Amino acid sequence: MKHLSIIIMLLSAMSSLGQIRNFKDIPKDILEKLDKTGADASPLLNSYEAAYLNVIFKDSLKGFDFTGKKVGFIHRGVKSDKQEYFSDVKGRYHSNSTPVGGSGLYIFDAAQKVESGGYDAAIVYWSKLFIPTNKVVKKLKTRTSKK
Repeated sequence: MKHLSIIIMLLSAMSSLGQIRNFKDIPKDILEKLDKTGADASPLLNSYEAAYLNVIFKDSLKGFDFTGKKVGFIHRGVKSDKQEYFSDVKGRYHSNSTPVGGSGLYIFDAAQKVESGGYDAAIVYWSKLFIPTNKVVKKLKTRTSKK
């Protein structure tokens, strides 16, 4: 019974990751502009990137809007950037893969934003393990201080 409870908790936690699971659930006008995403490695999102992420995480935003935000990306626990993230998204979309991808959204409070180096949020994708928010903040801070 104990193991069943753990499995149920893990599955419910996984369902809180990226809300949209299938490209067919994303509005066509957003998908038609995927080529305008990931053009640079700047953590500041352009309007096309923000629109895509606002749709993907629509059920997790709690009033947050990606427009004009500085967002960090972590891939399988390792630093990444939006170029890598959107390259992965476009590759799956153009190969007719149906899953959007396993992504988790971390929205930072004011203290976490300062500690992370000014990031408003982070997206952790294709990670098998849940990464605590404080570790996400530290990874982004390390990344910021190296540049």
